[in-house]
Amino acid sequence: MGTNRWPKSLHGQAEALLGGVRAIGRKKGSVDQRFIRGIGAWDVYRRDIHRFVEFLQRTGQCDLRQALRVSGYVRTYIAGRGQALRDAGGSFQTIEREISALTKLSHALDVYTERHGGESAADIRTVLSEEKAHWRTELAARSAGYTTRAYPDPEGLYAAIPDPALRLQARLMGETGCRAEGVGAPARGSNPLTAANLLGFGTDPISGDAVGCITVTEKGGKQTEHFVDPATYRELTDYIAEHGLLASPYRTFLRAVEAAARATGQYAPGRGTHGLKHSFAQSRMHEAVESGMSHEEAMQTVANEIAHNRMDSVDIYMR
Repeated sequence: MGTNRWPKSLHGQAEALLGGVRAIGRKKGSVDQRFIRGIGAWDVYRRDIHRFVEFLQRTGQCDLRQALRVSGYVRTYIAGRGQALRDAGGSFQTIEREISALTKLSHALDVYTERHGGESAADIRTVLSEEKAHWRTELAARSAGYTTRAYPDPEGLYAAIPDPALRLQARLMGETGCRAEGVGAPARGSNPLTAANLLGFGTDPISGDAVGCITVTEKGGKQTEHFVDPATYRELTDYIAEHGLLASPYRTFLRAVEAAARATGQYAPGRGTHGLKHSFAQSRMHEAVESGMSHEEAMQTVANEIAHNRMDSVDIYMR
């Protein structure tokens, strides 16, 4: 196996391998699907891969190209990470992201091998697939309790809000992932939902189910489209038909959400209304992956839906 000016440090080797699959900004379909096209995914995967490399350094492993040996360490590493997450009440989403990162590393190894010769990384992917199936059954789909800003039981929270307008606003936040200003409760000024925000029925791009479609104006005047359950859409349509608009002062909305959180045992300082956005992002991310999307595709889809667009922003909502 030639050296090809191969770095001595494991971190340097990881960077060399990742450089071989970097395709930032390239259009989907124009490059090998194993390559990394998004800057957000690049940052997330690099971080997780270098964490694995730190583990490898402690084992005495000195060459990432030894894919067969590395596959054994991958199993040990993921098993340890899974156990730590289980003990801490962490979620499957976290280890799923790390498995996706190491899958990209295996693809980078294969690309290197195709160019310079060496060992296939197929065994690494086999190990990752087996560990993924195992930890899917061992860990909760998403974090529960107060280890996350998301509300563990958003349906219970909605039901505990007595005012129909405020309850509808909370449900819209939880089903769309938009901010409070997007559901008619801006911290400043006025931004009501009216008939102009109703787009009719369509198809959910992830599940394929029938959904109601709305457009909202969020922070900075950004216009975003969202999907809601048909029953929620009909409720919104009926409310606007009767009252002309859906709106409330932000403080009133916040107090209603926090009161419902206390009543249902979900209150935690800092959760506020934004916790509903976290609940949406975690649920939607899980739904996207379960539908067959890659972790990278799911992150980008959710980033777009929560109006952040940058893929790495989704990581914040997984906590």
